[in-house]
Amino acid sequence: TGTLRRAVAYPAAADNWTVDEIDAALDKVGLGYLRDRIEEEAPWDQTLSGGEKQRLAFARLLLHEPDIVVLDEATSALDEKSQDKMMQTVIQALPKVTVISVAHRAELEAFHSRKITLERREGGAKLVSDVELAPRRGKRNVFARALWGSGARGGPAR
Repeated sequence: TGTLRRAVAYPAAADNWTVDEIDAALDKVGLGYLRDRIEEEAPWDQTLSGGEKQRLAFARLLLHEPDIVVLDEATSALDEKSQDKMMQTVIQALPKVTVISVAHRAELEAFHSRKITLERREGGAKLVSDVELAPRRGKRNVFARALWGSGARGGPAR
């Protein structure tokens, strides 16, 4: 329970960002309609739907601007179009971020350059495969052009 502003800013202090910065982050992830509720106190974990909570987490990423992001089923409550929009937003807003996704959706491969498979073993895990993903038509090429220029081939590992 707390303000929506505090929920978006978590784990940092809510006053680390202006209301306008928080509004912009909410808008980018499709939660702009909550703008008028930014100072409202509520149990946001119970008030928001699963998809809204995932969008809120993406708004946090945009505010915090981390170097490395580990997404664990971070888009599971979103439809494919919304998932694509969230990934595109992160890649465009944080062009130097390294994104590691743990997911069951094969569609997320379009946003990554490598796929690793780990197998649980006693005492840890073993690397089973490490495959460089070939650029695909469509989503990935659009993102590559946006990130590295229209003549670019490859780019930083994602």
